[in-house]
Amino acid sequence: MMDDRRDFPASDLSQLVGSRLCHDLVNPISAISNGLELLALSGTAPSPELELIGDAVKDALARIRFFRIAFGAARPGETLSARELREVLGGIYGAGRLEVDWQVTGDLPRRDAKLAFLMLNVVETAFPLGGTLTIRQDGAAWKLDGTGRKLSVDDPCWQALATPGIVAAPPPAKVQFALLTQEVEARDGALETRIDIDALGLSMRIDLP
Repeated sequence: MMDDRRDFPASDLSQLVGSRLCHDLVNPISAISNGLELLALSGTAPSPELELIGDAVKDALARIRFFRIAFGAARPGETLSARELREVLGGIYGAGRLEVDWQVTGDLPRRDAKLAFLMLNVVETAFPLGGTLTIRQDGAAWKLDGTGRKLSVDDPCWQALATPGIVAAPPPAKVQFALLTQEVEARDGALETRIDIDALGLSMRIDLP
């Protein structure tokens, strides 16, 4: 099992907290999932109540896997397989209002996966009625294009992204904005966001050295 604690700077303790919370929450939620499977094997008749619990458990596990990559610790040298990345994305975006077109092939360094997932987590907030997010690598850069039925970018967090060197203190629901800014700065990258109100579209590009 991966140990997120060793060889990690104390300045990044918040990432270790994210990893710890996700790790500890998986076990009890997985136990609920196993309990539902045992009920089904025992002959318990399906019901709307059990179906609701099952859907909630699947959603919770998908979010935990996504958040561990986006908010958790990511040391240099760690990688995530292409299959695992697609499974995580399918779990959280597979049947929702947003569709993610993941145009990245092969395994990824965990730090790159973290950056990509933070980008998705930020840009999805701009499309409250759903849409399509297309993410790909362009050489040393990451590119994300989003389109949807409605574009919502009035939040001050979006203005903070356009101001280099400033990490705003967002509300808890928008913490991904500050985390993305910190991750880009930690990697000496440059973040650019372009918004097309008329076309209901948004593009984000992160250039890495």
